[in-house]
Amino acid sequence: MSKQDMRPLTAFALGLVVLATVPLSAVTDQARFLGRPTFDEGRALGYLIWRDDDTWKVQWTTFGAEHRFNGGVVVEGGEFRSFKRIDVDTERKVIAPGRRSRVVRGPRGRVRAVTPGRAPVVASRDEDRIEQETEHPLRFNSHTDDDIDGFDFKITDDARELRFVLEIDGIPRPAEVEVGRSNFKPNEAPLVVRVR
Repeated sequence: MSKQDMRPLTAFALGLVVLATVPLSAVTDQARFLGRPTFDEGRALGYLIWRDDDTWKVQWTTFGAEHRFNGGVVVEGGEFRSFKRIDVDTERKVIAPGRRSRVVRGPRGRVRAVTPGRAPVVASRDEDRIEQETEHPLRFNSHTDDDIDGFDFKITDDARELRFVLEIDGIPRPAEVEVGRSNFKPNEAPLVVRVR
């Protein structure tokens, strides 16, 4: 083989050596996830992840503009024991509260005027999906604007690792992820946590 024919092979071999020495993703210590991060709903953009006893919590919020939050969580070596979406009872967000009709009475108790009421304005959230496909992956796709959404889950005791894939508008944004009560920013994509 000539030197010119060897160049692509040499470059390929060098690339393999570089890939072998660089870790695919860093592992964040699970102690960093203890306690709820501090944030102002509707005044922040990004993901908030924390552990409260044996429950893991994943939430996201935005500062008023609509964004699509999508991704998933994978359990390695174990499985999900339970899964619950937050705001199940308030899946429909009230944009403007209703107003009761008002009656104005005169000096002798007679009705002088009636101001009509108004029903609440409600937005449907049918396009959001947070679902557990099997015992290992959990996927979500949610449009959020100026509120908070997310889910809670528990894992079995034999689980070794959690892998969070988190995107905003279809793009990984690891700088927009905060974990635990210290609001630590791991800045990793995917975010990997060794749980035992």
